[in-house]
Amino acid sequence: MKKQTSIFLLAAFTVLLFACSKKQAEEMIPEDPSAVTTENVTYSNFAGALFQNKCSSCHAPNSSMSSIWTLNGLASIKNDARVANAVLVTRTMPQGGSLTTNERTLLQAWVDKGMPQ
Repeated sequence: MKKQTSIFLLAAFTVLLFACSKKQAEEMIPEDPSAVTTENVTYSNFAGALFQNKCSSCHAPNSSMSSIWTLNGLASIKNDARVANAVLVTRTMPQGGSLTTNERTLLQAWVDKGMPQ
């Protein structure tokens, strides 16, 4: 019985370890971040990946901070002014991390343009 449990736990660990492939992780990062400018910034080419990488660990559905705000795509960002305020004005988010100057500039340009998809 103990041997079966050990084998099961090892198999479960292996499946979890390889559940997110390197290719899937790379898909979240724009292929050529230098091609995104304040003129062409959109949710699809920049903001979506930024929010996914910087916010989803705490604000995904059923996560620790989802009761405060839940990242659930573009609509959840557009419909809650607290998001832009916390990231761009008060700079209280992301907690435990920060945005680069370029990320902050592109995000501000995206907000100023009306958050295009």
